[in-house]
Amino acid sequence: MMGKKKLGRTDIEVSAVGFGCWPIGGQFLLDGHPDGYGEVNDDVSIRAIERALELGIQFFDTADVYGTGHSEEVLGRALKGRRHEAVIATKFGFTYDEATRNVYTKINVSPDYIVRACERSLRRLGTDYIDLYQIHPGSIPDDRIDSVIHSLERLKEKGWIRAYGWSTEDPEAAETFAARSGAAAFQHPLNVLADSPMVELCARHGLTSINNMPLAMGLLSGKFNRSSQLPADDVRGSMHAWVRYFKNGRPVPEYLDALDAIREVLTSGGRTLVQGALCWIWGRGAHTVPIPGIKHPAQAEEAAKAMAFGPLSPEQMAEIDRILRNLDAEVNRAG
Repeated sequence: MMGKKKLGRTDIEVSAVGFGCWPIGGQFLLDGHPDGYGEVNDDVSIRAIERALELGIQFFDTADVYGTGHSEEVLGRALKGRRHEAVIATKFGFTYDEATRNVYTKINVSPDYIVRACERSLRRLGTDYIDLYQIHPGSIPDDRIDSVIHSLERLKEKGWIRAYGWSTEDPEAAETFAARSGAAAFQHPLNVLADSPMVELCARHGLTSINNMPLAMGLLSGKFNRSSQLPADDVRGSMHAWVRYFKNGRPVPEYLDALDAIREVLTSGGRTLVQGALCWIWGRGAHTVPIPGIKHPAQAEEAAKAMAFGPLSPEQMAEIDRILRNLDAEVNRAG
């Protein structure tokens, strides 16, 4: 069984796999388009959180905009009386309307807003401190970075947060932030079908690499095929240009082909596809912490069991790399 990992250079310890709380936020909109994972049952979500804790998953990653506060509220309910057992990460920076459940791409990282956002998150989570407070927008103006860092340091001094980081996949901006701040982590997309230079950047700076979309929005679960169709009220069926693995509710065929090509390696040794995908991420670095989206107890159980397998071996990692490079070469020749 994999042990806990230090969060950057802090003394905060997190489970090797986290619980992504985006799905338990339920339905909400991003600039008028669906941005949730369909309907959700709060009682089931709470049972999933409780089951995760029972099995050793104690790192929960949410955001104020997931369900415009609903995800934080559900997490707070589930952890009532058990707050000391969990490490909570949440995010701020996007503006939203709780009444209409609409999130806007307009960002606000002013000092006053950061304080108000933190207060609201603390209230919804039912806690007096947040373990990891993260900037949510992946891009903020260069002339605001120092101001944001100062605001986050002030929150640490007040005891409202224990550590902070940034959810970004921009290596240049991340380098600047890491050099100027006392950040503990960067959160960014990472999975076996989409690698990221952010892994090496985090390693250079001694920071934790928190990995969202480790299952490629569910595609790596293996439950989708070329005839699958998700509804328009699911983020994967929305019109968001940044949704990479699904288009108009259908899985992108090239990603299905790539998954088929590496399926045997991922599932060797008795792993499920989900477990193989998580084990690949651990194989990328000892400082990686994948946070698959979870909303059912069975999903928490499957993710927790991955920790018993540990990272893929260097040989398995190399084999997957070789297969995917050859597949890319074939596609390029055909194109």
